[in-house]
Formats: sequence, structure tokens, C-alpha cells
Amino acid sequence: MKTSLLLTTAATLALAGCGDRGFGLFKRGGDAPKPVAQAPLENDVRPKARPDTPPLNEGGALTQAAAGAVSDSELAEAVKPVERPEQDKGTTVASLGLLERDGFWLRTPLVTSEADGRVVLEPSGASVNVRLLPSGGEAGAGSQLSIAAMQVLGVPITDLVTVRVFIR
Repeated sequence: MKTSLLLTTAATLALAGCGDRGFGLFKRGGDAPKPVAQAPLENDVRPKARPDTPPLNEGGALTQAAAGAVSDSELAEAVKPVERPEQDKGTTVASLGLLERDGFWLRTPLVTSEADGRVVLEPSGASVNVRLLPSGGEAGAGSQLSIAAMQVLGVPITDLVTVRVFIR
């Protein structure tokens, strides 16, 4: 039994040094060429930004100007009265949301799936149609409102605002 264990161990150690780089106890270093960074060549294919994509800042988020820019038709859609029944989901305190997407939206724990809705600024009564996005947070955790929606409601982007949320 001891002899077979010794033979197995010796064979394993002998084979450990095999191969062009080796491994285990007999690993050789310095033989492989080091990777070298190369500048892209003029004819290399690289991704190009689409002309219709909004500008992004260094962190990959939309710039403040791009997130708040809306067309006249988007603005008209956001403020027009909707004649569909709505369900009151309650109130939430909202702050400015991340500049990760443009348009009119509210990320809130008051909904569990995306839906169309409306937020009403309390107590002024100003309202805007938004896309309701689930935040996954606990009820009462607060919400995030898009910069475009804050502009329509007429509130400074640094404020915390209480809004009533309606879902369609």
C-alpha cells in the first residue's frame, strides 16, 4: 500500500512539470510574452454613437440638459388631461431621480410593475402624466421623480416634494 502511494505521488510530481509553462511545484515564470497595449488602427471597427442618442456624462448617465429636454409633443402629452379611470395609490415624498433615463417618470415603492399614471403636487395641485416605475423599496421609503417632471410641476430639482400618485 505504501509503495503504490509513493509511486502515485512520484508520478504526480514528475508530471507536474510537464507542458510548456508548467504548473504546481515546477511552474516556470518569465517565459510567456507580456501583453502589450496597442493604439487602435485607423481602419479598426469601433462602436459609434448614434446621432439620436442623448448626451451622457462621464459616469454614463444623461446630462442634466438632456434629461430635462423634452419635445413640445412630449410636453403636451405629459400635461393633457386623461379621461381614463385612475386609482389613488397614496402620497410619497419624491426627490430628483438619477439621470439615467429621460422623459416623465416616477420610481416609487407604491407600484410593483410599470404602469401609466399621474402625480399631483400637494398642495398646489399641479400635475403631470408619468410612467410609474417600481423601486422595489419598502412602502414609505420615498420616490424619485424625473427632472422633466419636476420642471413641469415647477419645483426646484433640489427640493423634496410630496406628491399624490395615481395609476391608470
